[in-house]
Amino acid sequence: MRKLSYLLCIMVLFSLISCGNKEENKEAETKTETAQTEGAKKYKIGITQIVSHPALDQSREGFKDALKEAGLDVEYDEQNAQGDITIANTIANKFVTDKVDLIFSIATPTTQAAVNATSSIPIIFTAVTDPEAAGLIKPNVTGSSDRVDNVAEQLDVLKELNPNATTIGVLYNSSEQNSVTQVELIKKIAAEKGIKVEEQAVTAVSELTQALDNLLSKADALYIPTDNLVVSNMPVVVERANAAKKIVIATDEGSVTNGALYTKGIDFYELGKEAGKLAAQILKDGKSPSDLEIVTLKPTNLVFNKKTMEAIGVTLPEKLKNEVKFVD
Repeated sequence: MRKLSYLLCIMVLFSLISCGNKEENKEAETKTETAQTEGAKKYKIGITQIVSHPALDQSREGFKDALKEAGLDVEYDEQNAQGDITIANTIANKFVTDKVDLIFSIATPTTQAAVNATSSIPIIFTAVTDPEAAGLIKPNVTGSSDRVDNVAEQLDVLKELNPNATTIGVLYNSSEQNSVTQVELIKKIAAEKGIKVEEQAVTAVSELTQALDNLLSKADALYIPTDNLVVSNMPVVVERANAAKKIVIATDEGSVTNGALYTKGIDFYELGKEAGKLAAQILKDGKSPSDLEIVTLKPTNLVFNKKTMEAIGVTLPEKLKNEVKFVD
């Protein structure tokens, strides 16, 4: 009898241990499933780009690669305003209605549209030259700026290529704050170097050819700021300038790839990547845009277009040969 009671006690004890283990396993499985669910959160990011051209396209890809490297699962809604601010406003309002987790705005006009649409959704910008002048310093906004104070270096290269150059033509869209800021800087630095600036403002693509012909008749070279209207039509600029055998100085490598003679500027892919890193800190680490400083980059390579050199008869001075990266 005692043996039977002893056996019954042992069986009950094993049963209780087994139940306890099952409950613990079940609890552990639940925690694992919860962690997996939380780790697999998909974020929705609205990308608004003012227009397509190599520099802006590269910055977009850099942004997306940074988030991929951060291990974030992201669904993108990519929109292009085609150079129209009305469309940019519509896109920004759509993102607010869709309650995206974050807005990535490429260039000043689209960032201004996003800022006007929301004060709560985080906004990360790139390819903005002067965030303060553009009214973008807000608690929900940060990003990477393409401002580089290297106009003097660009003009020094021009003097190496053409010591007799005394006048540069600057073509820009007067409705882009980015461009207005850059033109003022170009004028200031050029004056310090004894170079005259002929400026020509346009507001539409239809005005480009006449403006170009006017500038090319007065200037020894063209200096093109990171102006979205002009840069997105770089082939037109290059065609006219090459026919006149005039140098085109660009502010981004993509424009050199599209035919401008040279630039000593920043890498827009890396600029976009820096913006992506800021976005990751907001989405992954819970930081606020106001906690994150705006990022700028230093100019990297001196880049020349070989085909354009041949087309306008430019020979590279010995002094520059070791610095240059070539594109075709």
